[in-house]
Amino acid sequence: MWAIRLLRPPLIRSPFLALPLNLQCSFLTSAQTAEVLRPFIFAVHPDFFGQHPKEQAVNEHSLKLLYAHLENIRDKSVQVTPKDLTFYLRNGGGVQPSKQGQSVFRSVTVSLLARDIYTTVSNILETCSLPTNSLQELSAHRPLPFPRPVEWHHSYYAYTGKKDPYAEVYAKHQPAKDSLRNWLRTNVSIARKNEESSLPIRQETERLNESLQEELGLEELRWMSRWDVNTFRACLRSVGKLHREHPEIMDNLRGKKLVLGNWSGVSREGDVMLCIKSVEQQWLAFLSSLPQQMKVLDHLSVAEQQLSDLLGGSLRLSRRCCRNPMPAPAYLGLLRKMIAGLQRYRQTVEGQRDCQRISRGLLANVEMNVVSDSGRMYVSSRGALHVPASSQPPDLISFLLDNGFRVKDLKRHYQRKLLEEIAVVQTCVEELDLATLTKEDSVSTEEMMLCCRRLMESPAELGASLQDTSILVGHVYMVLWGGELCIPWNWKD
Repeated sequence: MWAIRLLRPPLIRSPFLALPLNLQCSFLTSAQTAEVLRPFIFAVHPDFFGQHPKEQAVNEHSLKLLYAHLENIRDKSVQVTPKDLTFYLRNGGGVQPSKQGQSVFRSVTVSLLARDIYTTVSNILETCSLPTNSLQELSAHRPLPFPRPVEWHHSYYAYTGKKDPYAEVYAKHQPAKDSLRNWLRTNVSIARKNEESSLPIRQETERLNESLQEELGLEELRWMSRWDVNTFRACLRSVGKLHREHPEIMDNLRGKKLVLGNWSGVSREGDVMLCIKSVEQQWLAFLSSLPQQMKVLDHLSVAEQQLSDLLGGSLRLSRRCCRNPMPAPAYLGLLRKMIAGLQRYRQTVEGQRDCQRISRGLLANVEMNVVSDSGRMYVSSRGALHVPASSQPPDLISFLLDNGFRVKDLKRHYQRKLLEEIAVVQTCVEELDLATLTKEDSVSTEEMMLCCRRLMESPAELGASLQDTSILVGHVYMVLWGGELCIPWNWKD
C-alpha cells in the first residue's frame, strides 16, 4: 500500500515510514512531500515511543488521519474537512532529558485547514518548530500557472457553494451511476459469462439433487443459504457419501424434507435441517437420533391445540409464516410460555371476563403465528396475526378481537394479489424472453408487480437485451456467481 519510504532505520519496519504514491498536489510531488516531512516523521514516529504506550497510540492514530487527509487532498472527488491532530514530539532526538523534570517529549496540536499539500506541509513544520529550508527551496522553483482558464472539478463548486457553469451539460451527458440502464449495459455480458462458466457445476448439482432424492426417498431436498452453488454441490456430495457408507442411518430420512441451511435440527414445519458448516460426523450423530428428535412434532400439535382452546378454540396456529425456519424445540418453548401465562391470567377475575369475550367460532379461519420470544404484535400483509410469546394476556386478547375480522379481508385481498402477481410475472417473462424471474422473500407482492410492469413499459430503453437471462428482484444491484442479475425492485430510470 505504501510506495515511498521516508526513512529506513535499522531493524524498524512500519507502515508509518512510507507515504502513499498519490500524495502530490500542484508542484509538490510525492517524493518532495516525503523529503520535506522527514524531520517531522523522525520526531513523531510511533516506533520511538515504545516506553510510552499512551503517546505512541496518539501518534499512531494521528499519523493515520494525516495520511488520509493528504490522500483526500490529492483525490479531488473527496471533500476535505478541516481537523485538529495532536502529536507528541521527541525532544533532543530522543535522548534522555538533561534536567530533572524536563519531559522527553512535548505535545503539539496541528490544525489542518488548507486544501493543498504545500500549505498543509508548511503548516505542520511551522507548528512543530521544525526547519522549512527544503520547502522554501522547492517554492523557489514553483512553475508558472497554466496559460489558459482552469476548468474546476465539480467538488470545488460543491465545497465553495459557487455555481458550476458546466453542471447542466455534465448532467445531460452522464448517465446516473445507479440507473438500471447504465448497470445493465455493463453487467449483462458479465452475467452471461458467469452463467456459461458455471453451467457444468449447476448441471452436476441438479443431477446430484435429483439422484439423492430418489435414493434416500426424500419428499424434497432444497438449499437454504446465501452461499453459492459450489457449496451446495459439496454438501450434496457429502450427503451421498454418508448414504453409501451408512445406509441404515440415512434411511431415517425416508419420506421427509431435507434442508441444507445454517443449523442442524428439526424445524417446526417438520423439515430436517443440516448445518452446512458442520462436518460429516456431526451430521451422522444427529441423523442417528432423528427418530427421537421427530417426536417433538407430536408435542407441538398438542401445545397448539391447548393454546387455541385457551383463545376460543377456533384459532388456527400457523407454522409457515417465518422467512427463517425455527427449531421445533424452541417453538415448543414459546407455546408453553404463552399457555402458562394465559392459564395464570384465567385464574383471575379479570382474566375470566376477558377470555369469555372470545366465544367459540369467533376466530374461525384466523391464523396466528408465534414468531419470537419478544417483539411487537402486528398483522402481516398476507392476513396473519404475528405475536411474540411475551405478549401480555390482556393485550393479546384485545389484539385478537380488534383484528380478527380485519385479517379475513386481508387474506382474501392477499390471495387475489398473489394470483395477479403470478400473472404479471409470467407476462414479464414472456415479453422480455427471460429464463427466470424470481424475487427475494423481503420483496412484497405489490413491489414485485410494480417492478415487472416498469420493465415491460419500455424494454427497448433498458440498454441491453435480457433474452435468456435470470432476474432476481431484491434491493441491490448484484451479479451472482451463477449468472443471475439481481436488481432492486425500485430501480431508477
